[in-house]
Amino acid sequence: MSVSEGTQQGLPCVFLTHSSGASALVFVYAAHLASWKTSDGVEQLFVSSGAEYGGGKAIRGGVPVCWPQFADRGKYGKHGFARNSDKWRVVRTSTEPYPCVVLGLTDDEATRDAFPFPFELRYSVTLDGPESVSTSLTVINTGDEPLEFTTALHTYFRVPDVSNIQLLGLQGVTFEDSTKGGEKSVQEEEALAIVGEVDRVYLDSPSEAFILDKTGDKAIRILKMGFADAVVWNIGSERAGGLKDLGAGEWKNYVCYEAATIGKAAKLAPKGSWTAGQSFSKVPLSSLPKPSCSK
Repeated sequence: MSVSEGTQQGLPCVFLTHSSGASALVFVYAAHLASWKTSDGVEQLFVSSGAEYGGGKAIRGGVPVCWPQFADRGKYGKHGFARNSDKWRVVRTSTEPYPCVVLGLTDDEATRDAFPFPFELRYSVTLDGPESVSTSLTVINTGDEPLEFTTALHTYFRVPDVSNIQLLGLQGVTFEDSTKGGEKSVQEEEALAIVGEVDRVYLDSPSEAFILDKTGDKAIRILKMGFADAVVWNIGSERAGGLKDLGAGEWKNYVCYEAATIGKAAKLAPKGSWTAGQSFSKVPLSSLPKPSCSK
């Protein structure tokens, strides 16, 4: 087990290494988890070949921290400022029982121009097994007035071909379809296929979901804790050219499944705190909950 600090893409970062050979890379800039490799050395997160690093840009891929606002649903700026802030710092690291880094962000004059509330954020990344990683976000209201926020951990999972992906665990859940102006529908399918542009907020979604690659023998299990909702997104081929930091054809190589609190804003009393997290695990198909989803 080890934790070390270094530099990647010209930015300070923290490397987490598990005794199994699994690893993670976390940029201090934006508290951004940019790489998670399982014990076989296979990368499980997608980062665009055209991603921009630093300079106030959000890194396209990995796990951006969207806070204090999701998308443009409010007055605090699209996806908030946490995902492109250079004010994050390393609070602590540890190797026992697992490699872990905790990063922090505190309000200052610049953040108060965008979000007029005192706060502290704590964000941890833990490599908690040969085939798993977890992240946790804590928001502390350090002020004397209530504050509200929406948030998402905007995870990009790497896939060989998004047309071969199915998402399991969302059947029967109401979603807002952003490709149809936020129209509400209920997912009827047991397995969601990604066809064309998909941009959905699943409200009050279950804690567990799976990403299944129909051409492989493994799946990714996603467990969220404290986040009420989930987002599923792929930009599709028609609109992919509008993202200057997405490499040509790379829309095929990711699917976003995001732990989120969006439908109802989180509300924090003065001096109160809020914590939520998510974990990802690579699992055999035999562990999936429904036999009809197995090969």
